[in-house]
Amino acid sequence: MNSKPKSFSYLFSYLSQYRISLVLTIFLMLIESGVSLVIPWFAGQFAKAVFAQELLFGLTTAQVFIVWVALFSVQAVLRYLSVFRLNLIGSKILTNLSCRLYEHIQMLPMGYFIDRKKGAILSLLSNDIAIISHFLSGILTSLVPSALILIGAAFMMVSIHSVTGLVILALIPLFYVVLKLLGKGLAPISQELVAKQAGQLAISSENISQIKLIKTFNREDHELHKFKAKADELYRLRKKQLHLQALLSPFIQLMVSCGVLAVILITVVNYQAGALGMSDIISLLMYGFLFVRPISNLAHLYGQVQQAKGASHRILETLNTLPEPVDEGTKSVTITGSITLKDVTFSYTPGQAVIRGLSFDIRPGQIVVLRGPNGRGKSTILHLLMRFIEPQQGTIFMDGYNIHEINLRALRQQIGLVSQEVSLYEGTINDNIAFGYPQATSAEIEKAARKAGAHRFIEQLDKGYMTPVGEEGVKLSGGQRQKIALARALMSKPKIMLLDEPTSMFDMASSIRFKDQFASILKDMTVIIASHDDELVKLADQVLEF
Repeated sequence: MNSKPKSFSYLFSYLSQYRISLVLTIFLMLIESGVSLVIPWFAGQFAKAVFAQELLFGLTTAQVFIVWVALFSVQAVLRYLSVFRLNLIGSKILTNLSCRLYEHIQMLPMGYFIDRKKGAILSLLSNDIAIISHFLSGILTSLVPSALILIGAAFMMVSIHSVTGLVILALIPLFYVVLKLLGKGLAPISQELVAKQAGQLAISSENISQIKLIKTFNREDHELHKFKAKADELYRLRKKQLHLQALLSPFIQLMVSCGVLAVILITVVNYQAGALGMSDIISLLMYGFLFVRPISNLAHLYGQVQQAKGASHRILETLNTLPEPVDEGTKSVTITGSITLKDVTFSYTPGQAVIRGLSFDIRPGQIVVLRGPNGRGKSTILHLLMRFIEPQQGTIFMDGYNIHEINLRALRQQIGLVSQEVSLYEGTINDNIAFGYPQATSAEIEKAARKAGAHRFIEQLDKGYMTPVGEEGVKLSGGQRQKIALARALMSKPKIMLLDEPTSMFDMASSIRFKDQFASILKDMTVIIASHDDELVKLADQVLEF
């Protein structure tokens, strides 16, 4: 596994994937810049021919205007092609970078998701990615043509009249100083703004997912107040950012205006002295105004760089978080269900152990009930066996193998888990039962549903197995969701079944039926149940008290 930390330069690798398209686009932009540089020169030559009452390159006035129209048309077509291609590259970068980030996020350990709000993660995949893709494709690539216009306009002005050109060039170091002074505060504000935007999205995501709870306790006003508070914080930060960005433009404009005024004064003096002709003045002024465009672009670029740094900090922090060691274990063993914990200690918070020095042995095919008060680590043991979390001390063995020696995917394929908080995907009942076994036939899905006691209620629905469950299964009752989750776990025919309060949402009849059929449903499996249900304790071969 390559654990070398990724830096800001890593993001540039997404540009290199489109080097041919980028080279072609930059080439079009360079041609457009060249046309832009030709226009002032052509205007000067045309003015010179008019004052001298001569033909320009032997062309009539009508032909000259046709050339003008041709130049403007070529410039417009080139602008269209370059802008379209840049936006297309930006869209491709957005797609690839978001897919890469999403892939990495899926591979991260559960601790990453425990420590972060869902909205903050969603912000990474939407707002932050969009900022980076726009920066890489739309902002960064415009540097080349901007630099060409800047250098080309400066060269042409110096070649026409050196003193005037040097006055314009003197603006560049002054521009740099102002940019650094005003831009110094943009970086921390941009980073804080990105973080606050993620926080606001986190509140929105949490509130929408908990809307039933909010309505139950009439918390709409309170949650609105929280959202407004975050929105006000964002407004204040944006106000600071916009203030600094707004200062850049007038300061640059002021310097440019002073430079243009100086150029006018110098050209007037030199014209009166006969050192400059009218055609030279026209060309100089046009090149002066052309010189302004890249300067303004560079001022805009500085603000975009700070914003991109803020977004990239969060993206790179996530990409530098080590994923689960999927390929750490090399053994793809077929387990029989033997489990041993030896001196296992685990804590979510340092110094506050949920499990301390725990040891026990479970033989294949045994039914074990973990019983005890809430918060004593029963669910934690199930998560340790799934390797959602790792113990700080001790070792877990399955069939004599340290579970770190077993390939993680192979391990999880042989363990079924039914959590107390059931998770269902938006889709049909059929889709959810076959979620971990997509090649399942309709007969296999129905068989699993019958075992889990779900078939009876499913066949009573209008669309049966094709009934949509809604987001997170909101269209089904808690007991129905739990039965579907059990059917889903049974589909993969696991050797070990982990059940967290499996009857907590069942009605009385379903609970009795489940207990009566327990042995046949979970036959030939090692079963570990975290439960307060005394009736399930009666079915156990071993009870571990917590």
